[in-house]
Amino acid sequence: MSELPGETTMPPTNARPAAATASPVAGMPGAAGGGAADAPPSPPAPPSIERLGLGTGFVPLIEKVLRESALLSQFTDDDMQRFAGFLQIYRVGTGVPFIIEGDPGDFMVLVLEGYVEVFKKSAEAERSLVGVAAPGKTLGEMSLIDGEPRFATCIAATPVTFAALPRKGLERIMKDHPHLGQKILLQLVLLLNQRLRHVSAQLLQVWQQQG
Repeated sequence: MSELPGETTMPPTNARPAAATASPVAGMPGAAGGGAADAPPSPPAPPSIERLGLGTGFVPLIEKVLRESALLSQFTDDDMQRFAGFLQIYRVGTGVPFIIEGDPGDFMVLVLEGYVEVFKKSAEAERSLVGVAAPGKTLGEMSLIDGEPRFATCIAATPVTFAALPRKGLERIMKDHPHLGQKILLQLVLLLNQRLRHVSAQLLQVWQQQG
């Protein structure tokens, strides 16, 4: 997986300022479906980022979060076990950015524990808080699918544990487990469609107020 360059960011409103940091997913294996033996060695992560290992060691937590999430809620037990083998689990400290607006991105994040503040730059290059992601929410799925630069910056508002699915992992799921891959893609399309409808409704409300 590609590294994300470090950047000094605006801290979340309820967190201490974050120092510039390298990507929390630097050196993340592109596909971990075959287990730890298949994963290439990873360089040490920054002190504020802790790599916890493959998702196979966190199946109960992943399953609990996914069962309560709109994404992948139709997974069977076998699907859960198989999907977990393609995830890498990380823990980040309060105030640490792990997705940076404008950076290239090729992984999606599933929040497992903690809360993430999402910031968007304005035309004046100032960051504004646009949302808070709780456990079960996904981040970065647009870049996972289309490879475009990140849409927003995500900063841990509390200590956060998250699972990361790289594009290479998704590609391997599609190749080795096509039925599971179809489920993931369908849920991603439904999720993105819901978000598009929400944004469209907000824009319509703004236009009506201006009119």
